[in-house]
Amino acid sequence: MKITVLGIGNILLKDEGIGVRAIEHLKEYDLPKQVELIDGGTATASLFPIFAETDHLIVIDAVKGKMPPGTIYRLGSNDLMPPKGASISLHDLGLLEALDMAKKIGKAPKSVVIFGIEPKEINWGMELSPEINKKLPQIARLVIEEIKRLLKNHYSQEIYDKLIK
Repeated sequence: MKITVLGIGNILLKDEGIGVRAIEHLKEYDLPKQVELIDGGTATASLFPIFAETDHLIVIDAVKGKMPPGTIYRLGSNDLMPPKGASISLHDLGLLEALDMAKKIGKAPKSVVIFGIEPKEINWGMELSPEINKKLPQIARLVIEEIKRLLKNHYSQEIYDKLIK
């Protein structure tokens, strides 16, 4: 089983880079060998081969949902299409297209979960706003809980206990 955690975003636009910054933060954790961390930047359409070779995909990205900055959304595959009339970013469009291509050839991940973080500032700058930066440990905790859930559903308790230390 392979779990891919993909961070998406533009680190030149402050909180828009939350996905990439979350991947950098997750590299500090001792994750099971079944987990691959990928900095997807803004080039999600080119990630099609990765989507076709993973069993479970966890995406971290900035999401504008009109809630207070730092709000964390958990979206499933049924939530991926934006409501009619809503705008999506260019990298979101690439993500949807790449997932659709993988699905069309029968190689889509079995599950897709997106952790979206409501940004505070999307303007020039390489640092996250303080409000969003302090959410990194919580984002990591949610991603790790998702990884544990996927592993527990796939492996026996004995194997799971060896994977999760």
